Amino acid sequence: MKIIFADDMADMRENILSSLNAVEEEFGPFEILGEAKNGRELIDLVDKYPHVDLVLTDLRMPTMDGLSALVYLKANNKINKIVVISSENIVSISQAEKLRVEAEIEEKMGLLDKIAHRVIDDEEVEGKINSILLGCEKLRLDPIQVAEYYGANGYMRKPVSRRKMGSLLEALSTQSGFINIGLV
Repeated sequence: MKIIFADDMADMRENILSSLNAVEEEFGPFEILGEAKNGRELIDLVDKYPHVDLVLTDLRMPTMDGLSALVYLKANNKINKIVVISSENIVSISQAEKLRVEAEIEEKMGLLDKIAHRVIDDEEVEGKINSILLGCEKLRLDPIQVAEYYGANGYMRKPVSRRKMGSLLEALSTQSGFINIGLV
């Protein structure tokens, strides 16, 4: 499996690499094609290695956040699997609030789609929001739900561990749908 990953923190990149090494015997062999420090570097690596099998990306990074990189990569490349890694919590809402929230989310996602078009076109417009993550924050949307909406295959909560990486790789090979590796 060919893998590229991104995180702005060197210790987190080391943690991802050591977790992959720890499960390679069971799920490998792995070929690490590159490590990125931000979403822009991640896109450059995927452009350089378009046949990557798995992309792991942190959510919050400088220069370009992981959600913006996800949107760009899904629109411009044929990536099999992209998983968001973050310390964000998936927001849980009660069933009673769900209908009202779903109507609000549909309207807000329309606004977020406008931002996504700027990201996909690699166009920054002065005075407008040009980041998917910033759009999530302004619109009060759960970034993990947004990652799923834009085609991420899953979410893994930090810190990354051997157990979580193993659970993720197992789920990616046996399940369809969005995978949530929370507090495993």
